[in-house]
Amino acid sequence: MESQELTPRERLLASARKEFLARGFQNGSLRRICAGAGMTTGAVYFFFENKEDLFCSLVRETAEQMEQMMEEMTEWELERPETGVDSDVRLMEFLYFHREEVLLLHECARGTRYEGFMEEMYDRMRSAFLVFFQKYGAEDADRELIRILAEMRIRANLELLKGDYSMEQAMDLTRQIGIYADGGFRSLTAAMRKEKENREEK
Repeated sequence: MESQELTPRERLLASARKEFLARGFQNGSLRRICAGAGMTTGAVYFFFENKEDLFCSLVRETAEQMEQMMEEMTEWELERPETGVDSDVRLMEFLYFHREEVLLLHECARGTRYEGFMEEMYDRMRSAFLVFFQKYGAEDADRELIRILAEMRIRANLELLKGDYSMEQAMDLTRQIGIYADGGFRSLTAAMRKEKENREEK
């Protein structure tokens, strides 16, 4: 069965996706985007206000869904910490299915209203890590330690997202990393509590 022909707007979006992924927003060219869509440069303004509106149309829905997911996952894990690995897998599944949009947000959004979006998401993750440690681990956990651990998790997600992994591989690796992280959390917080007890005994 033949695929349905793209509309002019869809052709512009498809061409813009390729252009922005290759060159970023700032270096992306409307002329190349329109040429790739088989349209004149002026045609873009029938569908979008400007180049930024075109970029935002590619990432807006994914950004909104990611914000909602991060909020839901944080609340869920704080209430049910045993679901951490499943939450990691759920997040990676979302990132995998929206890989290009996430990469646009992460690496190509400079100069747009989404320039700081991924850093805001990372700040939420760091804050969630801190709250989780304080609630289930050690109330006096070093904030710099929490920041480093959160950064490690972020880099792992990006590695899986940018690597040449199948969906099955990405999910398997995410689950294994989550199990490793959960075990590390338990060992680390147990050691922290022991160290605190030792200090108090002296």
